[in-house]
Amino acid sequence: MSARILGDTLSLIIDQGEDGLAHLTWFGPQADEEMAATPAFQRLPASPDIAVGPTLLPEHGRGFHGISQVEGHCTATQRRIRLGQPELIEQGGQILLTAEDAALGLAVRTRLYFDGDVLVQEGSVSNTGAHTLSLQRAASLLLPAPDWASEVRTHAGAWGREGHLVTHRWTAGRIEQSGRSGRPGFDGGPTLSLTETNAGVAHGRWLTVHLAWSGPFRLAAERATDGSGQVLAERLFLPGEACLRSGETLDLPAALMTRSADGSNGISTRLHARQRRQGRLLRRSVHFNTWEARYFSVAEADCIALAKGAAALGAERFVLDDGWFKGRRNDQTSLGDWTVDADLFPNGLTPLINAVHAEGMEFGLWLEPEMVSPDSDLYRAHPDWVLGWPEREPPTGRNQLVLDLALEPVREHLFTVISDLLDRYAISYLKWDCNRDLYPATRDGVVRAGAQTEGLYRLLDRLRARYPVEIESCASGGGRIDAGIAARTDRFWTSDATDAIDRLKIQRAASLIMPHERLGAHVGPSPNPMTGRQVSVSFRVLAALFGHFGIEADPEKVSEDDRRVLTRGIEIYKQHRDWMHAGDLLNLSEPDTDPDVQLVRSDDGRQALLRVMRVGTPMRPLQSRLRLAGLDPAAGYSLSEIALEGTPTHWPLGTFSGAGLMNEGLNLDPGRALTGRLIHIERTG
Repeated sequence: MSARILGDTLSLIIDQGEDGLAHLTWFGPQADEEMAATPAFQRLPASPDIAVGPTLLPEHGRGFHGISQVEGHCTATQRRIRLGQPELIEQGGQILLTAEDAALGLAVRTRLYFDGDVLVQEGSVSNTGAHTLSLQRAASLLLPAPDWASEVRTHAGAWGREGHLVTHRWTAGRIEQSGRSGRPGFDGGPTLSLTETNAGVAHGRWLTVHLAWSGPFRLAAERATDGSGQVLAERLFLPGEACLRSGETLDLPAALMTRSADGSNGISTRLHARQRRQGRLLRRSVHFNTWEARYFSVAEADCIALAKGAAALGAERFVLDDGWFKGRRNDQTSLGDWTVDADLFPNGLTPLINAVHAEGMEFGLWLEPEMVSPDSDLYRAHPDWVLGWPEREPPTGRNQLVLDLALEPVREHLFTVISDLLDRYAISYLKWDCNRDLYPATRDGVVRAGAQTEGLYRLLDRLRARYPVEIESCASGGGRIDAGIAARTDRFWTSDATDAIDRLKIQRAASLIMPHERLGAHVGPSPNPMTGRQVSVSFRVLAALFGHFGIEADPEKVSEDDRRVLTRGIEIYKQHRDWMHAGDLLNLSEPDTDPDVQLVRSDDGRQALLRVMRVGTPMRPLQSRLRLAGLDPAAGYSLSEIALEGTPTHWPLGTFSGAGLMNEGLNLDPGRALTGRLIHIERTG
């Protein structure tokens, strides 16, 4: 039996052979389906007397020693799970795979379908037997790897240093990207890519897997001794966490997979389209956030002055960050006490919100609902609500503890206090922060890592169902960027680093998976508070322009010359954001090369913006031409440089053919360190 499903241009074919197993025979372009073939497993010396290899729903016990789809045992009898032959059904554009262990009463169900050109795999494990089953693994996605995959791409990083691409030569063994901290983390999150040798941003074959899950995870590529490979995406279960009692079902996080013959740009284009279909279509307002302007030192009169200054620059949304609630003067106190500090805001937030609205802006508010300070009224009333070991002092991180969101009373309390704020005040935006990992991810000795994530999802889903408020996801910056939280939020704070040089790398890495318009990118002060670097305001504006633009600096400390540049940059963002945020982001330079070159192309191909950012001084004064991409070779294009400073505001560069721009290119390198150029491209025919 054969089953086939179609995406926009990709297809998936699964065959059930004479051995009764499900074999992946094709995942690739529909136009190349003639190359589909059943894997040629072979009997090898010193190996089982049957030919074995990776299949769908693979398991140990058949002579196969790779990764199993489901691993576990019955706690009463110690009998391990052993699945029967899978049932393969094609139905309504989906492929359904089911397999059972009739003796234990366990059923595994997998559903595969395309969303555009992104293959989505969803699954569940059910216990219909009489005894509790303990699972060590229940993979969301486990598929044979393509034979052309010779490299594995992962990311690494730390706080303020997200986004370092790591390329591994894949000849043998396992290469893994995992997170055990309770949130995806700073090193790239639940994403892993397989590529052919030397594949780049615009060339070579890529296959990328992403797990839509905000808790502990594992993604891996494993090569067997016969040369075959598997790619895995799974929720990572800590010991004792996945126990299925009789009648219970475990729903697995969705896994996303796509492939491209056009480098990582093709991967991003497909994943961005899927994320946009899943999210809300919003006009991305220019932000002003108070954090780097005031840190904890916020008060009514000062914030009203900040709002006036932000509006004069062109901001459209004022976000009051940390420091507004009762007793909060530093990071050592008050998390959990979500009532307005009467000393700082004696009339509540209403006067500030009215002033913000009078300036034509929306009002947003920072919260960190998942956390609590030991020095808080909430903790003193409910010390039993936090994660920790029994009879041990719970360890703090950033002087705070983690509330157990698996507890219904905790979620109910948070829903009530957040609802009270949203009902009382005209708040249209929440910046939802999460500033520490889960350690220990237990309560009363019971593992809570996955339940914590599920509790967060339930709380966010309930709030979103009741209120139209936009939500930004922040986790010490980019510590929680994944498709699971993206389905419940509208924006990411990409990193706590606002240094424009660092942000180029960080935003590029995050945009592999997430659409650029969902990545918060702010113009911070100079010198930068984290790195101490001094960078021109024009460079900082250009670095933020291709994300969701905002301001993090104190308007009163911006010089008149810089104010003109910043205001001009905001005008440019507003002029182009509607088409930019529906368009394709293409990288025209490889990671860690200089200059950094990106192009955003409108979805109709009529216009584009090209950004060229020179970070360092080049070795030679004369630079090679930059070739463009994403244009129609048969069309003509008019190019003009957009100036952030002086007059005129546009410099015509000429009209050229798409073929000439892509094959030969133009000399567009800024030449000098820490300078950039912005080019508008318009199709003429």
